[in-house]
Amino acid sequence: MKFSKIIIASAALVAAFGVNAQVTGSLGGGYGTFLELSDAGLSGGSVATLTGGTVYTDDRPFADIPAGVVFGGDFLAAGPIAGTPATLTFAGTGVDYISFLWGSPDLYNRLTVTSTGGVTQSFDVGTLGFLSTNGDQNVSEYVQFTASAGTMITSLSFSNAPEKDAFEAANFSVTTPIPEPSTYALLLAGIGAIGFVARRRRTS
Repeated sequence: MKFSKIIIASAALVAAFGVNAQVTGSLGGGYGTFLELSDAGLSGGSVATLTGGTVYTDDRPFADIPAGVVFGGDFLAAGPIAGTPATLTFAGTGVDYISFLWGSPDLYNRLTVTSTGGVTQSFDVGTLGFLSTNGDQNVSEYVQFTASAGTMITSLSFSNAPEKDAFEAANFSVTTPIPEPSTYALLLAGIGAIGFVARRRRTS
């Protein structure tokens, strides 16, 4: 098989995986440059526009600023009083990675991630593995969401169960994630396979 055919076949395989690709969520993140949060969205709306919810700078009876250092002192709240849901819609084709600080996590918080093609996935403190799930105001955890190859995250929607306190979030970052060691191993294996095929082609 010619080298060019191998490349075309590989691209088709990647595209096929991209059709069924999903977004993976986990605890972690919180690195890179945090984006300015305002009523317009992230970075004045240039990275993502905000609809619903409310941006606060101090604690409210129904919404607490996430524990820890909060960039700019601004946090997003979505809840019965704060405006449910709050949706961040990303500019252009979207982003392939985002992380943020999830404040006072509780079982009433719901995050809906929409990706390429209108695919939606729901995440909560249980599915993400939070240790604290009772709305403790002294607890915050970073969470991160990574889109599979061929997929982009187009929006995040924050909601909270009726008659409950708000879902609070801050310190948003869309920095490219640091690859896991296994990712490097796969990359090296792929480069090695391509080199092997190219060398075999030259000698035959």
